[in-house]
Amino acid sequence: MPRALIIGPDFYNFNEAVCAAFSACGYDSTVLGYGTPVDPYDTFNKMGYKLALNKEAFRARNRSGRQTFYAAAFDAVKPDIVFILNGEILTADTLEHFRRGGAKTALWCFDSVRHVPVIKDHIDHVDRFYCYDRGDIEDYKKEGKEAFFLPQAADTAVYHPLDGVRKDIDILFVGDLYHSPRRQQYLSEVVRAFPDKKIKVVGIYKPWYKNPLKALLRERRDIYTNRNAAPGQVNALYNRARMVLNIHNEQQSDGANPKVFEICASGAYQVCDANPYIEQLFPGGEVGLYAGPQQLVERIGEAFAGDTAALAAAAREKVLAGHTFGTRIAEVIKDLK
Repeated sequence: MPRALIIGPDFYNFNEAVCAAFSACGYDSTVLGYGTPVDPYDTFNKMGYKLALNKEAFRARNRSGRQTFYAAAFDAVKPDIVFILNGEILTADTLEHFRRGGAKTALWCFDSVRHVPVIKDHIDHVDRFYCYDRGDIEDYKKEGKEAFFLPQAADTAVYHPLDGVRKDIDILFVGDLYHSPRRQQYLSEVVRAFPDKKIKVVGIYKPWYKNPLKALLRERRDIYTNRNAAPGQVNALYNRARMVLNIHNEQQSDGANPKVFEICASGAYQVCDANPYIEQLFPGGEVGLYAGPQQLVERIGEAFAGDTAALAAAAREKVLAGHTFGTRIAEVIKDLK
């Protein structure tokens, strides 16, 4: 049986989804999860990082010290394929160690390389380098390097319709607000425009340790929940919502975040900001597309006035047919042969 070694951040559910996809393709799969911003992200290392005066130097020393661990793990598994998610913990020497050991290597960036610069040069040390935004691919092309577009995907083991769930949320958004002024602005517009609707926003808008008093006294606590939710909880929220908003982070320009596929897979109706890739993905209006906060409000109003159930079902079928982790990993395996 062929073997796959999967290396990725352990705070996402992507490692497990990728492992299941490789297993479904007939691979004996092993996962090595790493912590960020330092690995291992245990109490000692976490405190050292927080107290470090030069955090980048601390990360660099941490990264250098972990390479023996990853090389030894590779030697023990002897995989045919090494599949890496982001891979900011790895160095060029370790990536070359994988290739010298006879493995085909692929790296999938699910963050823009503009925002994780330490992985930018990894393209020179893997057999296949995938980006989730076509803007990154164009940047590499200008440097004479070839990267490939591999959009995000839905983990259908997590995101799926639930039986007997009442639609008791009119408008839902789940995601980080703290790092995205765009999301903050757009959601403020939605809250003002629909005072008679039940709106729920779940995600960090202000870490409590930054301003404990503000976190405690936050206005509209009936709407905003200042915490992240686990994937299974997110799916349950999607199932409760008449519509789910998707507002991409500022780093996205021509691609799709995981929520594009996860919301559809859950069976919920999605209202999403448009870019060229998403417009190509849903040409039939299966997802309500908007440009800017004013049009977002218009699309929400149109959705309340119409019947979105058939559109949500069509979007779900499209995602299940071609945008799951299973289809993505099958494509990777084909590329590496």
